Amino acid sequence: MIEQIHNRTAIFRDDLYPFLGGGNKGRKMDAIAVDIFNQKANALVTTGGIQSNHCRAVAVFSAQHGMDCTLVLHGSKEAFYSQSGNAKIMRLSGADIIFVDEAKHIGQAMDSAMDTYRKRSLNPYYIWGGGHTMEGGKAYIDAVDELNTYCKQNNWQPSHLFLASGTGSTQSGILAGLDKLDMDTRVVGISVGRKSKQAETIVRDFYRDLCTYYQIACKDKSSVVLDDYLCGGYGSYNQDIKDISDRSLKDYGFTLDTCYTAKAFYGMLDYIDNHNINPKDVLFWHTGGVFNFLAE
Repeated sequence: MIEQIHNRTAIFRDDLYPFLGGGNKGRKMDAIAVDIFNQKANALVTTGGIQSNHCRAVAVFSAQHGMDCTLVLHGSKEAFYSQSGNAKIMRLSGADIIFVDEAKHIGQAMDSAMDTYRKRSLNPYYIWGGGHTMEGGKAYIDAVDELNTYCKQNNWQPSHLFLASGTGSTQSGILAGLDKLDMDTRVVGISVGRKSKQAETIVRDFYRDLCTYYQIACKDKSSVVLDDYLCGGYGSYNQDIKDISDRSLKDYGFTLDTCYTAKAFYGMLDYIDNHNINPKDVLFWHTGGVFNFLAE
C-alpha cells in the first residue's frame, strides 16, 4: 500500500504488511518460509537484538507452524524480560532464548543450537540475522512490482527513495528490483547502526549477488547509506528524532520508532532540505516498527 502525506511525499506502507506482525521482516520471513518448507525443516535458529523485528517474525512463524525455535539475542537480559513490544511477543512465542554478551559469540551460539536440534533428530534451518538471505532479498525484488504498479497507475515515479538501512538486505533487494523493472530511482539508506563505508559495501555486494542469483541485468546503481544520523550508534537518537517519533501518529497517521523509522524519516527530511529535492518526487519506504514504538 502506498499513500501520500500532507507535503505530498509518498509512503510505502510496509508497516501494514498483514502477516507475522508486519513490517519488512514479516515480508522477508514469508519469502524465506518457502525454502523452509522445501527443506522440510522443523526447527529454526536465528539472531537479533532484544527488540528485533526479525526475531519477532521468526518466533511467530515458528509458533504458528509448530516448529521449535531458538533466538540468540544480544542486549540486556533484564530489559528483555521487562520490556513490552517485540520482546513480549518473543517471550510469549515459546521460543528458546539464548543471550550472548558480545557479537563475536553469536555464531558459536547459533551453531551450538543447530547441533542440539540435530542431536534430537530434528532438521533445523539457519536464518541469518535480519533475514539477510537470498529469499529475504527476493521479497524486496518482488515488492518493487507493487511500487511499479502504483507508479504506472498514477503516472509518477520517485526520483529518490529513502529507507532505514540495517542489515542492508531490504535496500539491496529494492535496488535489484528497480534494475529488473528498469526504474531510474536513487535509493538512499539511512543507517541505523553501521558506518557508511561498511554499510555501503554490504549493500553493494548483496545487491550484485541478488542480481546474479536471480538473473537480473545489474546496472550497478549507487549503494548509498548515510551515517550522518546515527547519533552515536544503534538504538541511539537525538531530541529531534524523538520529537518526530512522538508526533508521528498525530502528524502523519502512522507510527515512527526512534530506533529505525523515525531516524530514517528525520534523515530524509534533512537530506531533501539540504539538497533542494521536491518532496513530491520522494518515496519513504516505511519498513515497520510499531512494536518498537510501543516499547519505547
